[in-house]
Amino acid sequence: MPPLRSVLGLTAIFMTAFLFFMIMLMPASVVTLALPDAADNEDALPRPQLSGLWWRGQGDMEWQGKPLQIRWEMDWRWLTPGVQLALHTGQINAEGWIGADWGDWSLQHWRAQLPVDLINDFLPQGQADGNLDLALTSLSIRENTIAEATGTLRYHGGLVSLGPGMEMPLPPLDGVLAMTPLGPALSVTGPESSSLAHAQLEGKTLTLQVFRALPLLLGMGEEGNAKDVVFSTQQELSLPDASAG
Repeated sequence: MPPLRSVLGLTAIFMTAFLFFMIMLMPASVVTLALPDAADNEDALPRPQLSGLWWRGQGDMEWQGKPLQIRWEMDWRWLTPGVQLALHTGQINAEGWIGADWGDWSLQHWRAQLPVDLINDFLPQGQADGNLDLALTSLSIRENTIAEATGTLRYHGGLVSLGPGMEMPLPPLDGVLAMTPLGPALSVTGPESSSLAHAQLEGKTLTLQVFRALPLLLGMGEEGNAKDVVFSTQQELSLPDASAG
């Protein structure tokens, strides 16, 4: 008869392996059990339909009244827990990695395609159409402050409207997101790499400058130095507190 210590050791190993496999094989649908039911709470969204495992799966849900498809897979980067996400709703597609470590957030290697009309509210005037390709190499938020931001964007061209009967074509544009001593900044360039606009975030203050090259590109304004600032504005942003619970 084997000694009691050996029996207890084997039992502990068996129980540990059993619990490990039970946790790893837990279906993703168990997450929805803790969510309120729309039938019991008018403010609650319909429960998402999830399939797969809790650490790797896919699902369908509702976001702002539109269907949203999501895929995820747990993915640790060194000692930082994170998730590889893929999102699709309407004309928006996004995929990348997001992780959190003691209240600090990190996004890496995100790629997204979205229509320009989503950002028309941020334009100083007029409306634009077309599509944007966004490549966010890295975004780090530490103590509710952007500590790192690098990436690029590509506007594939379209129409810009400055009012009734004032529609004109806009060629493809490029943007570069980078860190400066003041904080993250986005520089937008047009044909022949001419500087069109520059946005700078310093603390919670967003400063936007538009250069003469942009109205000249649209066939508007007077001739002059293409690098002159013809429009400038500042806006205080209300940034959410990532540490608020």
